[in-house]
Amino acid sequence: MPIARRRVLLTLALTPLLSLASLSARAEAPLRVVATFSIAADWVRQVGGELVEVVPLIGPDADAHGYQPKPSDTRAIKEAAVVVRIDLGFDDWVERLARSAGKKKIVMLGELLPPEDLLPAGDTHDEHDDDHHHGAFDPHFWQDPRLVAKAMPKLAEALAQYDPAHADDYRRRAAEYANSIESLWREWHERFAALPPESRRAYTNHDAFRYLARAYGLELIGIQGVVPHGELSAKALAALADRARREGIRVAFLENVSDPRLVEQLRREAGLTVGGRLYSDALSGPTGPAPTYRDLIEVNARTLYEALAASPAS
Repeated sequence: MPIARRRVLLTLALTPLLSLASLSARAEAPLRVVATFSIAADWVRQVGGELVEVVPLIGPDADAHGYQPKPSDTRAIKEAAVVVRIDLGFDDWVERLARSAGKKKIVMLGELLPPEDLLPAGDTHDEHDDDHHHGAFDPHFWQDPRLVAKAMPKLAEALAQYDPAHADDYRRRAAEYANSIESLWREWHERFAALPPESRRAYTNHDAFRYLARAYGLELIGIQGVVPHGELSAKALAALADRARREGIRVAFLENVSDPRLVEQLRREAGLTVGGRLYSDALSGPTGPAPTYRDLIEVNARTLYEALAASPAS
């Protein structure tokens, strides 16, 4: 048989196998997911593992408040199968991007939680105008690991709708992850319970830690409202300092996405101790102390506990 004819026959014989291999490779490609910010992206990674490829639109140590989308965000959404957001007025800007990219389905994590578990939006302490507003509920529910644990099985079901072949994998990973972060909450809850009541009050840079305070039986007072930037008047700072002296508040905490100058002003005014840095609306980078959500829980709880336990009684 001529060599040319043999090559043609071999190519024809291999074509179905090559096509099957190509289809198999496409079937096993990871599910592409866009998450609005770094914390939600980590949840998707924990539930999806190697089955997902996650792109956070807002990366580590970046402020999600008042975020201005970029053209690359629209491209990322067009290439993704799933968009995951917080909702509750935190990341409304992604709706317009998703519509322009032709996406009809967005996983809204805030809607996965019972309304009775959510805190109402708090009063703002900041006295500046800002175009970023939260809705009826405080969106920072991720500061309570118990609420995140409740949302993870529902996130697994949402991912399974787009990748039903791996539904059991998503469910198993979600259950394991939920148990892990609930266990971590119980450990720290027991430690905080041993603190005397007068050692459970502190100032934080902005009002992002009300869920964390509820989770551990603390009172964490935001120097500002829900937006982590801006300025306070001298009168407002004086009122905060008077409250610190009146109620025996000894500690204030910095925050990874906020300007530290307000905490420093209040420290000087009221003679407070700076207890360390808390992680509010973003993870740290991979070499930082909170590259995952579980690390964020651990770092925040340890930072709070060590500073409050060391503060002198009033």
